Amino acid sequence: MKEFIHENIKFIHGDCMDYMKDLPDNAFDLAIVDPPYGIGTSSMAYLKEVKTTVKQKNGTRLNPNKNKKVYQLKKWDDTSPTKEYYNELKRISKNQIIWGIEYMQWDGIGSGRIKWNKGVPAGMSFKKNEMAYCSLINEVREINLLWAGMCQAKSLFEPMTQQGNKKLNERRIHPCQKPVLLYKRLLLDYATPDMKIIDTHGGSMSLMIACHDFGCEAVCCEIDKDYYDDSVKRFKNHVAQKKLF
Repeated sequence: MKEFIHENIKFIHGDCMDYMKDLPDNAFDLAIVDPPYGIGTSSMAYLKEVKTTVKQKNGTRLNPNKNKKVYQLKKWDDTSPTKEYYNELKRISKNQIIWGIEYMQWDGIGSGRIKWNKGVPAGMSFKKNEMAYCSLINEVREINLLWAGMCQAKSLFEPMTQQGNKKLNERRIHPCQKPVLLYKRLLLDYATPDMKIIDTHGGSMSLMIACHDFGCEAVCCEIDKDYYDDSVKRFKNHVAQKKLF
């Protein structure tokens, strides 16, 4: 397995099942994962769109996708994880937050739910909310955080207010990328800096950026080389930018 390590953050290029099989029980305090849902998102044609523009407050139009790297159509979302994956994840982590609860086929699901309201305006085709299983709670808790196309949240303090300058938007490198702010919210609500966290499907590594800023130890796996290389680059750029201020 190829690895990149920065302080307490480790990126692994490899299969998470190969990594987890050698871990002891409860090796991690918390797993926060966003596995494939098995709905074919990774091969949808809209992922090649780069011409969409948005109107700024000053009346000009901006294309934030102008320098976007067009997604390669892949097959990683053709199937969802097996029960073996979920059982292994539960074995190696004390608690779990698992996105895509509605697509999971697993007997170990409890009653805890996190509902992420994305602030999608009426008429847009984006999914208006996403659900996660959370073993730390027994009820449904909601997170409001704007994430709808080029409309992104300004901050955790203004979660449903648009970032006014679209040039400051989080750049997407993965078709199923979740925002860093979402993971920062989860860490603030469900973790402490002394915890050890695992992400089995790294994708864009938004969680690793959040963990770095939060100050906790974290490990992620990503089996796709393109996503692994792009996310390591993204992480390095983030760390470099923080050092400038």
